[in-house]
Amino acid sequence: MDTFRYIVALLLVTLVPAVLLYWLLLHALLPVWRKLGISASQYLLWAAVIATAFSLTVWREPLLGREYGVQPILVAVGVVFLAGAIVSRLQIEKFLPWRTQLGLPEIDPEHYRQKLVTAGPYAHTRHPRYIQVSLALAGWALVANYPAGYMAALLWIPLMLVIVRLEEMELHRRFGLEYSLYCERVARFWPHPHAVNHRVKA
Repeated sequence: MDTFRYIVALLLVTLVPAVLLYWLLLHALLPVWRKLGISASQYLLWAAVIATAFSLTVWREPLLGREYGVQPILVAVGVVFLAGAIVSRLQIEKFLPWRTQLGLPEIDPEHYRQKLVTAGPYAHTRHPRYIQVSLALAGWALVANYPAGYMAALLWIPLMLVIVRLEEMELHRRFGLEYSLYCERVARFWPHPHAVNHRVKA
């Protein structure tokens, strides 16, 4: 169990920052990636991801030098979160292909044509994928019970909000009025009956 927890914590502190970097770079430098094309952009983005993950792996000892041990209650809560994340993931997979999850339609919208997804979980929240990842990260952090794992999961929240904002701006430019109307009727994250949604400004 201790080895498993250590591996989970290591994956959290190396992959979470690396994945966040992928999406931040993709959205922030989208005009650059569109000029370079899919192959070159993916090569550079994944090179940044691998370099980041490797660098953090080198520093794994100081990062993971402290841990809180196995806490059955936390493990149980974490498993519930992970179960919810798995169920959510299975639903999302039905409506969002992998090419979209990698951002390929954003880099090359002409070649990777993608309609605005508004069915399934997207009928209740505009960003079910981010909710699913948040549940998964919280679940794994609770199972691992390392301070660094919790920090990685917390790092996800503010940077995820930045990524969501950038993503919504790009979707508004790509889909225009259709996306604005979608934003008016569907909440950004947690669906509730009296949600007040605003048009996304480009």
